[in-house]
Amino acid sequence: MRPPTARDRPQGGRLAALLLAALAWVPGGAPACPALCTCYVSPPTVSCQANNFSSVPAGLPPGARRLFLQNNVIGALRAGTFGPSTVTLWLYSNNISSIQPGTFRHLPALEELDLGDNPHLRVLAPDTFHGLRRLQALHLYRCQLASLPSAIFRGLHSLQYLYLQENGLLYLQDDLFADLANLSHLFLHGNRVRALSEGVFRGLPSLDRLLLHANRLVAIHRRAFRGLARLTILYLFNNSLAALPGDPLAALPALQFLRLNANPWACDCRARPLWAWFRRTRVSSSAVPCASPPHRRGTDLRHLRARDFDACPEEEEEEEGGEGEGEGDGGRRRGEEGGDGGGGAVMGTPGRALGRPGTLPAAPPSAFYRDGLPPHDLRGPQPRPPPSRDSRGPPGDARCPRPPCAPAAAAAAPRRPRALLPLLALLLPRL
Repeated sequence: MRPPTARDRPQGGRLAALLLAALAWVPGGAPACPALCTCYVSPPTVSCQANNFSSVPAGLPPGARRLFLQNNVIGALRAGTFGPSTVTLWLYSNNISSIQPGTFRHLPALEELDLGDNPHLRVLAPDTFHGLRRLQALHLYRCQLASLPSAIFRGLHSLQYLYLQENGLLYLQDDLFADLANLSHLFLHGNRVRALSEGVFRGLPSLDRLLLHANRLVAIHRRAFRGLARLTILYLFNNSLAALPGDPLAALPALQFLRLNANPWACDCRARPLWAWFRRTRVSSSAVPCASPPHRRGTDLRHLRARDFDACPEEEEEEEGGEGEGEGDGGRRRGEEGGDGGGGAVMGTPGRALGRPGTLPAAPPSAFYRDGLPPHDLRGPQPRPPPSRDSRGPPGDARCPRPPCAPAAAAAAPRRPRALLPLLALLLPRL
């Protein structure tokens, strides 16, 4: 008796063979996508945002390059959770309160880390970000950080964008940013900083934009901005500054845009260094309205005349390391002691709390002033920083803002067709 041929097999057997072939064709045998998440193939992406996860979902594919976990209720981050291939990691708008040491230590490819809008994140260990040598953008806006460890940014030599706005920072210690030679954007607005010491911005030769508005600044050391030769934008509005002793702005040869409004400027002899600096420069500036003395209240400091300072004593040049240094030390001590005193309402830019009522998208990123002049108000929605190499999502759904992702994007990355498995279970016994 001859053995049965393919022609003699039942129709169901041929169908089962086809289904098996289809399963074998599914790309690469990639790990299954975690439940309630959406996975893409190119670049390898896992999108799990806005699913009420209380912890990072198990079973994240180890080869994923982009992980989107924002807008959940994740409370803690643990070591070993994320794979070494991760390039982009979004964890903003969660309930993160603790980050276990070593959580990010073995992520050598990481370029963007977003931990913003985590209002329970109050403390960071000094080595939280150590080892992230390729990190370009770090988002820590709108947390509850009152201070930062001195070594928190050590070794982040590739960092270009640092978002620290809308925390509760009381002071910034000398050399906090000393390792960030490539940093171009530093956002510190909406904190409670009272003084800037001499070495606070030391080590930032590439800094282009520095936003310090809506703090409680009362003192700026005359050498605080030394070394910021590339700074083009400086915002100091909405603080408690009455004067800038020693002309600290003279250290900023590239400055183009300056905002000093909403400060109680004293337009007496203390105003002469700042007035003289304005006469020497062509910087685009906001108005600088005088708050005192009474007969000059409302006058723009820039419009004072030389005779307004006739009664002022001649200024003596301060020696290096003399009076100015003591002033900076005192200012730093006041900053460390600073609490709730001074300052008005914070007017910082909202972070990216997508999905929460009454909020605006996007913390202010790198493309802030792409069109030349800065905006009059920073409260409007702003674009994200330039994407990293792998931050470009499927066409039409770069951010996958709400689940499920756009059908076209989902179609670009088929997952293993689980619906075929029950059918196989019925057909295989007939073979």
